[in-house]
Amino acid sequence: MREFRLKIATPDGLVFDGNAEAILVRTDGGDVEIMAGHEDYFATLGTGRAKLTKEGASRVAASSGGFISVKGGECNIVATTFEFSDDIDLERAKRAKVNAEEALKSAKDDKELVIAKAKLARAISRIRAAEE
Repeated sequence: MREFRLKIATPDGLVFDGNAEAILVRTDGGDVEIMAGHEDYFATLGTGRAKLTKEGASRVAASSGGFISVKGGECNIVATTFEFSDDIDLERAKRAKVNAEEALKSAKDDKELVIAKAKLARAISRIRAAEE
């Protein structure tokens, strides 16, 4: 299978820098999969599952926020968070889900509600990625 150059970065640093066969990410418009030869593209990232395929093997990750761009056959992802499943602490993610659900129930205003929903979505994404 053909490969393309992929870089994934977060505020914590470079997560991946190498060749890949495919990257699937959740954008604000839905899931998109980038493969070699993809046309130039730009989108903002949502919160959800990501899947990186390299040398026939896939790694699942949880991703949230940021953007993805493809230009001249190279793909760059700058994400608020991007965690491969083997780096996720499942018990911590489950605790975060419970805490977010409690925050959702006790939200006093729209701002607290938006924050609680975002934390819940991220926790669920991390749990799904870790369990896959």
